[in-house]
Amino acid sequence: MFFNTAYYGQLKSWVLGAVGRVLAEEYGIHSVHGACVEKDAHGILYIAPTGTGKSTSSYGLVGFPHTRFHSDDWVYIRYTFRARDGRRLHPVAVALPDGSQVQGYQVFGWLESQARTQPAATVTGLDLENHEITVPVNGLDLNAPVEAYAFTSEKIFYLRTNLVENFPLSAMQMLRSKMENVPDVAPEYVIRRAAMLDDLIEAIRTEGGAVTEYFAGRSQEEIRQMLARLIAFDNARAMLDIGKVLPADRIFTNPMEPTRLSTVVLLRRDPSDPVVAQRLTVAQFVAALLIGETPDKKREVAYNAYRAVDDDVEKAFIAAVEDEARRRSAAAPACAGHGQLSADALYGAFERRSDAPETLREEFELFRQMFRVCNCFALNTILMADPHVKDRKEAVALTMEVIARLADERPSALHLTLDSYRNFLGAPAPRSA
Repeated sequence: MFFNTAYYGQLKSWVLGAVGRVLAEEYGIHSVHGACVEKDAHGILYIAPTGTGKSTSSYGLVGFPHTRFHSDDWVYIRYTFRARDGRRLHPVAVALPDGSQVQGYQVFGWLESQARTQPAATVTGLDLENHEITVPVNGLDLNAPVEAYAFTSEKIFYLRTNLVENFPLSAMQMLRSKMENVPDVAPEYVIRRAAMLDDLIEAIRTEGGAVTEYFAGRSQEEIRQMLARLIAFDNARAMLDIGKVLPADRIFTNPMEPTRLSTVVLLRRDPSDPVVAQRLTVAQFVAALLIGETPDKKREVAYNAYRAVDDDVEKAFIAAVEDEARRRSAAAPACAGHGQLSADALYGAFERRSDAPETLREEFELFRQMFRVCNCFALNTILMADPHVKDRKEAVALTMEVIARLADERPSALHLTLDSYRNFLGAPAPRSA
């Protein structure tokens, strides 16, 4: 039961955060505040603090061929083992010969460390069709790669209406949807944003079909006003049925159809850091999630402000980890996004401590599985800082190209800066006039 709030976004996220605890503890299913797109049959998961471009990046990638939109805001991940009969099994519980049981997220550590020494144990789990199956532990091929599969959490997406800036195709359905926090706008605001609004109108009119017909017969000024309301307030929202925006073959229409994850992108926006993209080590991956920051420097553990946890206990533990890291390595080289502390120092301090709250142990055991299974990158959405980029539209387009290239090639080593990212794209920076 929730009191003293009428904001659906808060209610939704509180509920999903609470459900996430149960899914992790009892089923080993990882609940992630993120978005997911499939490209060429490979799932790409974005995990990001608020305001760093998660929706922009996910919807933007749909413009590439052979892509399907999967999830907008919250994703459920199952880490699966291959059974010797060929099925994929997401383990939920292990029954031991002495009658005891290992359950939920703790199963993965047990399978890694003890499964080979206890052949009499049995593993119960879910296959990819959600059927429960039980096999002896030696019925699992523990030498085969673990695979991650992402399932969506919503049929109707609750998202920011300013998505139309980079995805104008959504404008018609957005305006037809239930909306929240969408303000009226002053004439001065419309005038100030007129050039951008006119670009959106041109994109809508050249789209054709029902989208163009919806706006036909309306004056330029009227359409400007309609679109300006959608972009004026950063937290204006809509309940959007993506099935009415994209054709059926470009979306996941069955909520129980997963995509196999191959790439994870941690998004951030730090204009003070010239690094655009890099392949992450496990230390960098864990450190970024442990001490994640929004663009306005608010902390978000696991880039998720809605986890059902005791915030004070977790914050105290993380502060202790930071203090220990400083004491052990006062002169550690700075890690991008973490100020004076290196990722290695933070990760080392975190791993050494045995007093982590249960919620953190649970969260990072599942993230450890994610890193084990997926190619993990950090992406800094700062291409507006490139002096050769003329506007936000071009910055977003180039960012999408970087992500598409990461997803296609999944390079084993990568470190791109504002000076080098165009070389990665095979497009050297234009010469200055």
